[in-house]
Amino acid sequence: MVGIKRCCFAGHNETYGDEVKNKIKEIAIRLIEGEGVTEFWVGNYGGFDRCAASAMREVKKEYTQIKLVIVLPYLTKEVNGHREDFYKKYDSIVIAGMAEKTPARLKIIKANEYMVDNCDFLICNVEHSWGGAAKTVEYAKRKGKEIYCLQGVCIKK
Repeated sequence: MVGIKRCCFAGHNETYGDEVKNKIKEIAIRLIEGEGVTEFWVGNYGGFDRCAASAMREVKKEYTQIKLVIVLPYLTKEVNGHREDFYKKYDSIVIAGMAEKTPARLKIIKANEYMVDNCDFLICNVEHSWGGAAKTVEYAKRKGKEIYCLQGVCIKK
């Protein structure tokens, strides 16, 4: 990741709204201005992912140099059939690298780990200590990533 600093997101499906969106924007701007982050990687599953993507599209209006990247565990019919629509919302589509034989029930978890492995920072909104978002935060902690929590059980490094 020489020269490119990246940030990804993790949050529960039900965590979204204007307050969450504004906190995401505030932290993202700090990372852009203070840390030189130029890419923001977001998933495609649940309310928090949609909220993070929406927040970053608003930030991109002022910080036109940043890139918003959607990371998917696999190429879906939706994405394949509507690529033009996705490229209106995102600068790039990344398919997470994982073993071909990864069981379906683990693909989103592995995609989240792929994002953490390829990013320097994590912005999260985790309200309880179970589920995929909490597992992603714990994985980021083990990997020594700098974590910015909006609220909840994750502890800022």
